[in-house]
Amino acid sequence: MACTLWYKSENRIPVLGHRGIRAKYPENTLISFQKAIELGVDLIEFDVNITADGVPVVIHDCTIDRTSDHSGAVREYTLEQLKSFDFGCKFGEEFVGTQIPTLEEVLTLAAKEQSLLLNVEIKDMTEEAVDKTIEMLHQFSLEDRSVIACFDAEILRYTKKAHPHMRCQGFPGRYMKNFTEDTYDVMFGMGIPISWKDCTDETIQADVAFARSRGILAWLFCADTQLDVRKCVEFDCDNITGNDPAVALKVLRELNLHD
Repeated sequence: MACTLWYKSENRIPVLGHRGIRAKYPENTLISFQKAIELGVDLIEFDVNITADGVPVVIHDCTIDRTSDHSGAVREYTLEQLKSFDFGCKFGEEFVGTQIPTLEEVLTLAAKEQSLLLNVEIKDMTEEAVDKTIEMLHQFSLEDRSVIACFDAEILRYTKKAHPHMRCQGFPGRYMKNFTEDTYDVMFGMGIPISWKDCTDETIQADVAFARSRGILAWLFCADTQLDVRKCVEFDCDNITGNDPAVALKVLRELNLHD
């Protein structure tokens, strides 16, 4: 069943919550993921870094400056130290005391949802991060419901070589480090930006068409206005990512493209 959940149908385009519901909750936290699940998303996206004592944790940046009350690299701190920091105070007073989640905690939450898919982006761009992430996905029997994403093409190529059963998601080559043309061969999905400075309707359409020509699913991000969502539909996307996925769900339901 998990295999079919990745694909859109005549009356359903999957919706992905970016770092949970990043627009309304502290990103990459358990409350953000829980609220995304309650909203009815089909996928959640999150990012993996590694602590000083080798524990996979879920945080976008390789540093904690932007999202916590401390500073420095994730790799500089043990899990115990990171758990003592506040990862909610910068978002709002009501989130003071929010902790950084471990990958294990996020997967414990995700495993309760039988149809939830996971977009797992490797931010600590090391083979260690890939191996530990996939080992934990295996422990939770979530491999078939997960895709490994990275902006470093070398990491994607390693993932597919070391873990050939895993799905991989990359990006158009111009956005990736260490890119070689054969990187497209390991991609199951391609994350295609729609709001970056260099994005035009023409470049987005060209990226979607290229993905199609290589048998890669076209995943568009991030659509946070109704107009953006409608454009994604017009561009024949395979799923839609939103910082506030409620917008995409509302529009798609109006178009009879999501239940």
